[in-house]
This record gives sequence, structure tokens and C-alpha cells, in this order.
Amino acid sequence: MNLWQRLKKPTFVAAWCCAATSSLFAAPFSNLSFEAASKQAAQTGKIVLVDFYTTWCGPCKLLDKNTWTDAAVIRLLEEKTVALRIDAEKESALSKHYKIEAYPSVLLIKPDGTEIDRLVGYMGPKAFIEDFNAALGGKDSIGRAKDKMMAAGTNDPSARMQFGVALAQKGKNAEALTEYLWCFDHGLEASPAFAGVRLSFLLMNIKNLAVHYPPAQQSLETRRDERKAKVAAGSTDSHTIQELVSLNKALGEEEKNLAVFDQLPAGSKTRDIISRLLTDQFLKARRYADVLQGTDGKSAFNKAVERFNMTLDSMGKDTPTRKQVEESFRRFTITAGTHYFEALAGLKRNQDGKDLAGQILKFDSSQGTRTLLAEAAQRAENAELAQYVRR
Repeated sequence: MNLWQRLKKPTFVAAWCCAATSSLFAAPFSNLSFEAASKQAAQTGKIVLVDFYTTWCGPCKLLDKNTWTDAAVIRLLEEKTVALRIDAEKESALSKHYKIEAYPSVLLIKPDGTEIDRLVGYMGPKAFIEDFNAALGGKDSIGRAKDKMMAAGTNDPSARMQFGVALAQKGKNAEALTEYLWCFDHGLEASPAFAGVRLSFLLMNIKNLAVHYPPAQQSLETRRDERKAKVAAGSTDSHTIQELVSLNKALGEEEKNLAVFDQLPAGSKTRDIISRLLTDQFLKARRYADVLQGTDGKSAFNKAVERFNMTLDSMGKDTPTRKQVEESFRRFTITAGTHYFEALAGLKRNQDGKDLAGQILKFDSSQGTRTLLAEAAQRAENAELAQYVRR
């Protein structure tokens, strides 16, 4: 039985909502149903290409803008495919059948419905053409990712993580988890620069895998519990503490970070270190005193400004990246000040709040900063301070 016979409903490509939308695409996307596109592909010796997208997907929009409008890509699709664009949220039967979980997902499919390969995420024209041709030549996404990993070296955590992603996309969950866990357990040994990716994208990949593969969830819990025991015993290793906080976040159990904090002795170095990582959680829980840690917020903000100035002074005025660094550190400094301001607002320490707001606005008097302060005061339900910073 062919694929379209197994589906309960024929799947149709969503009609363009307006002429402006349809004019965006020079690429030969068809309005055929999936059934009709498969029949046409069989008759013409082509494959079916399906771009599964959603209306809210940023990378999908980049694919639309940069890749599907490229002349070389258009020629390739005309020669080799019957191409469809399908809104995965509207055409759920087909997207469920092919287990579409990330967007954009571009599937290359034989006329009989057999998947050849899938290209997941944004790709520029050159990368798309290379991967498309490799897939039709028999080298699927796993093979391509493995080649890249071998070229980079098996100790390269970024390459191994991408190999894990390719495995996960093909449903090879156990193999994917093995790669992910190597990256988490040994990635820093091979590449200290992997630290940020390790506690963000890598943990997100493991969390996504856990939705369908329980051992991934168990692996996160095991590593979390190991670090929790060390922190509870008084470890002052900042990496261990950061990992505990990040693992609880990945598990959706951030409240356990607060429980660990509450169990630590007052004044201990471990408690001091973890408190710096829990500001957002303290504010969300309205634990304003824990944000301030016995200060009025002004001295802490002044230290942040000093670090900002020292960073810029160390770079020199002619450093190419100075502007980007300045903008980034400025946002960071303003955010830190806003956190202290929100805590003062929540404690109704209005005069201290006004004094701090004055310091923050002296550092950056833009309307955006005033808006951030006003929103912070509103979250803390302090109308007086909200009105004060709007002046």
C-alpha cells in the first residue's frame, strides 16, 4: 500500500495567503497534493522535496529569503524534484507520519514515500546544494556528519555534538545519547571554548531527546544528583555549581536550585557562589532580600560599572570588536542594575530605589533603559517607582 493510501486525508500545500507572499518564491514549489506530487515524481523520474515549515519559525523565513530564491537552487529543484512547501501545524497527518519535530525540515522522498534524507535547520544556498547532492549520491545526513567529525577529530566536541544531532534526527536515540554524553562529560577536556555550548545547546539537545527516549532523562538526573551531592557537601568549584543550576533548568526543575540554596549554611562561600546564579529565580519567587544579599544595590551596581569601564579600557579605542563588546557589556550592566532595582521596589525601599535608578540612568539614559526600569517596578507592584522612572 502506497503512503498516500495509508494516510487518512490527502495532504495539500497551504494556499498562499496573499499575492505578496507567493511572489517571494521564484523556486518551483507546487500546489499539488502530496499524492499528486508523488505520482508526478514517479512519472518524471524525480523525487519529492517537502519543506516542512511553520509561520513562527525564524530559520524557515531565512530559508525562504536566501535559499529558495537562489538561482542555482531553483535550477536544482526544477531538474531533480517535485517541490512542496507544507505548514507542519496545518498539515499534521503528513508531518506526524514523517515525525517532523524541528523546523525547517526539508525531506527528500522517493515517489513510493520512502524517505531518502532530511536536511534540518537553516542552510544557505551553497550548503543546501552540497547536502542535497550528497544525499542523492548515497551519503545521508549521518554519513555527512560523521565525515565532518572525522575530519575535525573525534575529540572535537562541537563536531561530535552535530553527529549526535544527525543520529537523533534519524531516530537513532541510543547512539545519539552516547555522543551527547561524551560531549558533556569530556567536551571541556578537549576544548575549554565548548563551555557555553555545553550548558546551553548540548543540554537542550539531550532534553529534546528525552521526550522520546527515557534514558536521556535518566542521564540528566544522574548527573544532576552527582553535582547536587557535591554542592550540598560544600563544594566551592564554580563549574560544579554552574552545572547543577543548568541541569536543573534543563530538567524543568529550577525550584530545586532554591532548595539547595536554602540548605546551605548562611555566609558559606558555596551559598554565595550559587546565589549569583539564581537572581532570576529569586525575582520570580519574589525573594527580593536574597537578590540584594544585605546591600542597597548601589554598591553592587557601581562595581558592575567599574568592570564595564575596565573592560573597555583594556581593549583600546581602535580594537575592531570594541563596539560590539561595549554594547554587550552595557546591556549586561543595565540588566544587573535593573535586577537590584526590582528587588528594592519589591521591598518598598523607594528612596534606595530612586537613588539606584538615578545611578542607572546616569550610566545609560536611553528610553529603553527607562522602560526596563518601569517594567521591573511594575512586576514588583510598586506604582510609585514605576512612575518615577518614567519622568
